[in-house]
Amino acid sequence: MSVTRTIRTARTALLAAFAALTLLLTGAATATPASATATGLDDTWACSVPSGYVYEGVVFSQTCSGGGSWKSPQYHLRTPVDGLTSCSTAPGFTYDSAGSSTTCSLTQGVPSTTFHLRTPVSGMWACSVPSGFTYSATTSNLDCATVRGVPTTKFLLSR
Repeated sequence: MSVTRTIRTARTALLAAFAALTLLLTGAATATPASATATGLDDTWACSVPSGYVYEGVVFSQTCSGGGSWKSPQYHLRTPVDGLTSCSTAPGFTYDSAGSSTTCSLTQGVPSTTFHLRTPVSGMWACSVPSGFTYSATTSNLDCATVRGVPTTKFLLSR
């Protein structure tokens, strides 16, 4: 490689590094690992539940009513993790039990279903069979019941 080409390559790399540093320091660009992309809104309240999140509570307020005098639901957002009890399920997760709570209700005072989220693994009993899994056995019990007192099927997951 010629000296001129080496200098030009080094100068281009130095200018690119300086531009990247300038963007980073001004906040115009941020580096976020893919696994952390859904944590930016974790533990906040929002007027809707964006993809990648579940919610663990609902309150009714005028904040989300578009300036109207009525009260609309506002959701307490959470990034789904193994062991979280939430008001909704999430892709890539299953649940091993369901419950009921007014905390999740979209109709004030009426109990709604809650889900104990789990990261699926072979050999666990789950209330749903997530994508990429099958099951090797079933049982009928109330663990997964979304209607009180109505038995449902639980699945022994396998790959």
